Amino acid sequence: MSESLEKLQNRILSDAKHQAEETIKEAQTKAQQILEEARQRAQKESEEIIARANVDAEAIRRSILSSKVRVNRLRILDEKNQIVQDIIHTVEDQLSSIAKSEQFEDTAQRFVTQAVKAVDADQPVVRIGFRDVSKKNLDGISRVLPKGGKLVIDEKPIDDLGGVVATDPEGRVIFNNTFKSRLERLDNQLLTLISSTVFGE
Repeated sequence: MSESLEKLQNRILSDAKHQAEETIKEAQTKAQQILEEARQRAQKESEEIIARANVDAEAIRRSILSSKVRVNRLRILDEKNQIVQDIIHTVEDQLSSIAKSEQFEDTAQRFVTQAVKAVDADQPVVRIGFRDVSKKNLDGISRVLPKGGKLVIDEKPIDDLGGVVATDPEGRVIFNNTFKSRLERLDNQLLTLISSTVFGE
């Protein structure tokens, strides 16, 4: 009787031991599976984070490059503009002293003729003013005025650089034919011409 009880106990112990080993084995397998899934998930998430970081870093790099390129272009444009402005100032200086040149009388007569034609009045009033001009330089101007026209000689250059302004007798129609107004009318063409000549653009 005691022998069969002992066998029963041994069998129960053996079954319990076997069941415990199976449970431990299953738990280890499950733990291993959970660890592997967690590792794969962590790997995937880290790859996604790295990929996003690389995209962000590339966007920042391009933005910095684009910003540097833009700054360089603006600096070059600014330097080109400065060169163009220097050329225009040189031209203005030469124009303001045209009264001393041989072409002055022809230029002044042409300016008066153009202004009188633009105003289209029977008795235009023409103001003329150039730097360092003498009455002797203006002797030929009255020849191009229509009969009844009036010539007013300013002591100072009109619009700083000199030129001609014509009006009708009432002063309602005005045509400004000074060097400054002519340069302003030609502004875009002049800038394009200077840029293409100096920079080959």
